[in-house]
Amino acid sequence: MKIGVLGNSTVKQTLQTMEELTVFLRGLGYDTFSYLTPSEIKDVDVVLVLGGDGAILHAAVVAAQRQAKIIGINYGTLGFLTEYEKDEREQVKELLSSLQKGECPIVKRSLLQLEVDGEIYYALNEIAIQRDYGWLSETGKQVLRLELEAKEGKDTICGDGLLICTPTGSTAYSLSAGGAILTPEVPVIMMTPICAFSMRARPIVFSDTDEFIVRTEGGKGMILADGRVVATLEEGKEIRIKKAPFTADFPAKKNADFFARVRNKLNG
Repeated sequence: MKIGVLGNSTVKQTLQTMEELTVFLRGLGYDTFSYLTPSEIKDVDVVLVLGGDGAILHAAVVAAQRQAKIIGINYGTLGFLTEYEKDEREQVKELLSSLQKGECPIVKRSLLQLEVDGEIYYALNEIAIQRDYGWLSETGKQVLRLELEAKEGKDTICGDGLLICTPTGSTAYSLSAGGAILTPEVPVIMMTPICAFSMRARPIVFSDTDEFIVRTEGGKGMILADGRVVATLEEGKEIRIKKAPFTADFPAKKNADFFARVRNKLNG
């Protein structure tokens, strides 16, 4: 089994930690490679990501596209998506052994596909459509008026914007905006308004077979994929969002407890 170790060269002691982990894994008989950026990931079965949830978000799309499974070791703050804490890194050998034997549970996390301006982007957590708070122009501070179309019909949302999120993203930005917590593999997509002007604008859960078309009826803003700005939003622009054709696969420890993770990680 081939294993990649992905670290962050801007974080103190990352290179030393990567070297120690690489030596440890090679001692267990695995072909092991070190990466400093997600774009370097290739020809491996598993990627060990050293960092927090941000590091995993940065790596997830590339790993998923290249069919590499993802195991996170938390060197960040929250680590909701990580399977181990930094002082547990050597325990990963048990998970790798179970994975190699085909006995390891795999959590398949869906991603979103965004089409805007003729380009395609992917997100593990959410696509966020946010109004311009004056960052883009002094004349762009008005609220957004967005038309959302799905197979169930059309609705208009007026406010700071909206989120289209995966079950994975339900515990991120969407949760802070009032959305529900979804278990990781439930086949749905959730729409969560951001500071809507109407009390009737509430989070709605859709089937993940739905495709969403969002049109700007008023205001200016930004479109973000997992927190990264990918396009600007002007009146009349149309974007399309649907489930991506691949998943991000996360090996999990046996008897993993989602509710315990929620209690332990989200009550800080």
